[in-house]
Amino acid sequence: MNRLASVAILAALSFGAWSASAHADGTLDGRFDIGGRSIKLKCEGSGTPVVVVDAGLGTAPAEDPGWLGIAAKVAPVTRVCLYDRAGVGGSDPVKTRPRTSKDAAEDLHAALKAAHVPGPYLLVGHSIGGLHAQVFASMYPNDTAGLVLVSSTHPDQSSAWLSVLGPAKPGEEKAVTEARTFISTVQTDPAKNEEGLDITPSLAQAKQLRSLGAKPVIVATHSPRFRMVPGLSEPMSIKLEDATQRLQKQFLTLSSNAHQNIAATAGHGLPHEDPAFVVANILQGVKAVRAQSP
Repeated sequence: MNRLASVAILAALSFGAWSASAHADGTLDGRFDIGGRSIKLKCEGSGTPVVVVDAGLGTAPAEDPGWLGIAAKVAPVTRVCLYDRAGVGGSDPVKTRPRTSKDAAEDLHAALKAAHVPGPYLLVGHSIGGLHAQVFASMYPNDTAGLVLVSSTHPDQSSAWLSVLGPAKPGEEKAVTEARTFISTVQTDPAKNEEGLDITPSLAQAKQLRSLGAKPVIVATHSPRFRMVPGLSEPMSIKLEDATQRLQKQFLTLSSNAHQNIAATAGHGLPHEDPAFVVANILQGVKAVRAQSP
């Protein structure tokens, strides 16, 4: 299986206390100590709710042109913060691996507190960052104003894909065999992804989020035309994408105030393929949160 296919499947985290530049207009750019290591945060704009971005696997949004462009469009409306997970971009690595979504959520919460960025937060999670955002919302409900899930990983995603691919069969497509092997391996071996993320417990942690009540949940889904695994036959590709789209729709059960928007043509890489779509979904979330404010 080529790297593109592998990444697509896996994608389908006081002075001395902090070092940063901060300004009255909400601009902040620096590394914040969370107990012996530092996490990079980059914020701009002002207003509430504060939008906090958790990007896809291996992506450092505080340095990523796509996410920086999105933040620049959101900042005139409200404050927005980009966060680099441990070992990615400007954030220090951890000595102990593997990591889980719970670890990523704890890091983000600690960094926001260290940077004196008050909540509650509208969490924007893309791909695996969406899984981390779900765990954050479960762990810190009082600090969560809502969710914007951008082609987010679903807690049942791996099992659903394996169910579609089915058990190994003689003479099956090579791409099917490779996809099944990759999904099975990456679930059990954190060394197979660049952040050392332990997928299986992370999926279980995300399942702890049962409901956000009436807090806004915006589900920004990639186009059904997207093909997750290059090389698969079209019938199998359609089955795989149909399963993914059903899981995306399930996110609507997280809140009585949930809405889904589906991209016309863009695939899983929404922040780079259709940043305007991502901006529109974030601003929809901001508007929904503000509508609930007293």
